[in-house]
Amino acid sequence: MPVSKALMAALRARDGDVCAWSGVETDTLVPHHRANRGAGGFKGADRLSNLVLVDSIANGRFEADLQGKAKLLGFKISRYADPESIPLFHKVWGWVLLKDDGSVIRCERD
Repeated sequence: MPVSKALMAALRARDGDVCAWSGVETDTLVPHHRANRGAGGFKGADRLSNLVLVDSIANGRFEADLQGKAKLLGFKISRYADPESIPLFHKVWGWVLLKDDGSVIRCERD
């Protein structure tokens, strides 16, 4: 189930055309769910705090060889965690909290 057009527009407005993982401007960006949706399509996953734009190749690698690093940097979180409270290391912005209203708050990691 793809991200809705409205949510994708809000995600693009927040993230622009830059991969949060690499910091590179690219036209191969896809929405990445920090907490996986799972096979049934977990409804709580489609919210701005749980989404970030990343290059399609990095997105696939988060489930393979980059999984450990993605967890350390907040790109992969527990499906039971509140994504608004889990910092993410954005390659351009540094450590941030992503909010459901589309805002980005710079923070320090605990």
